[in-house]
Amino acid sequence: MHTFAIGSRDFLLDGEPFRILSGAIHYFRVHPDLWADRIRKARLMGLNTIETYVPWNEHSPTPGSFRTGGGLDLGRFLDLVAAEGMHAIVRPGPYICAEWDNGGLPAWLFTEPGIGVRSSEPGYLAAVDGFMDQLLPIVVERQVTRGGPVILFQIENEYGAYGSDKAYLQHLVDAAKRAGVEVPLFTCDQPFGTMIEDGSLPGLHKTGTFGSRADERLAFLRERQPDGPLMCAEFWNGWFDNWGTHHHTTDAAPSAAELDALLAAGASVNIYMFHGGTNFGFTNGANDKGIYEPTITSYDYDAPLTEDGHPTAKYFAFRDVIAKHFPVPAEVPERRAAVPASAVSVTSSAPLLDAAAAFPAVPVPGSVPPSETTGQYRGFFLYERLLDDGVLTFSEIRDRARSSSWTAFPSGR
Repeated sequence: MHTFAIGSRDFLLDGEPFRILSGAIHYFRVHPDLWADRIRKARLMGLNTIETYVPWNEHSPTPGSFRTGGGLDLGRFLDLVAAEGMHAIVRPGPYICAEWDNGGLPAWLFTEPGIGVRSSEPGYLAAVDGFMDQLLPIVVERQVTRGGPVILFQIENEYGAYGSDKAYLQHLVDAAKRAGVEVPLFTCDQPFGTMIEDGSLPGLHKTGTFGSRADERLAFLRERQPDGPLMCAEFWNGWFDNWGTHHHTTDAAPSAAELDALLAAGASVNIYMFHGGTNFGFTNGANDKGIYEPTITSYDYDAPLTEDGHPTAKYFAFRDVIAKHFPVPAEVPERRAAVPASAVSVTSSAPLLDAAAAFPAVPVPGSVPPSETTGQYRGFFLYERLLDDGVLTFSEIRDRARSSSWTAFPSGR
């Protein structure tokens, strides 16, 4: 079996210096029949590791449940990583952010009054323990120390931007170790202010998340962690899109120059995203910092590999940079074939939903209840109100509103 450890300046695989060249692929954003193809194309770009989040709410849509079928088969995904001769980094949250619905936190958590998410509040910790009890065996048996691909395991996610509850972080560490996690534990935070210190604990390896000014960010990280290998755990080479805004793109040349600076400085890297994929169904998240901004269905992210799996100019620019520092495979994936222009006419249509059947009536005595209290944790809700007299007002409409009005006269007029 192999070993993986944190050295004074390097990651150590079987005692030898090892540089992590990772790319993010979220198994839950990619059809499982395409996992092997996307993983292989990461290796062909010169990467040696695949990183993924684990969405708690997707695996546990209701209390006590834990799904691992189809596109949620994390074990199979990690086995495919191993079959390609690559390593893996697992980031189970419990909160993952990731522009994902509720940041991965199950909506049913909020049916409990006083729940203290991302803290050492007992009710929240009990729910987290239930999740970890189901998840960790899948990861533990696939650690590099047991013949599998997993070399790193994350504790929380950019927690320093949210809080500094050290008892909470220690609880997560204890749960991981108790379950048999032997590979190094790490945290990631933005290299600003006190985020790195707030979001970690002594004994956890600290990494940074950023997309530019690599030398400056790495220097900030080194000041706060004098020993151990430098790593950018999220190298933002693109960005996500919100409904109603423009499509974000990042030129290949400056992104490749930043990657070159990272590698020249001796740092390890996780490219976020290598392949973004798709927010299927109602899984897209939203931001609200005074303005409600829902994420779109596509999570292409302007990544090196497009949403439908084709290499871009950024892919080849990154491949060339990696080749300056490390060997890359001789094989090169095929570029997208030219698609002839065509047009079709729509000749018929059909309703997608029968509203009366799809949306059961929920009594609304005076005010609209939080959606999680209905037991439906995702999807559309239909709200109706009949007014005898008065004005119906909304502070914000996030989907569709329809108003019907009429005047009733006494009989005989």
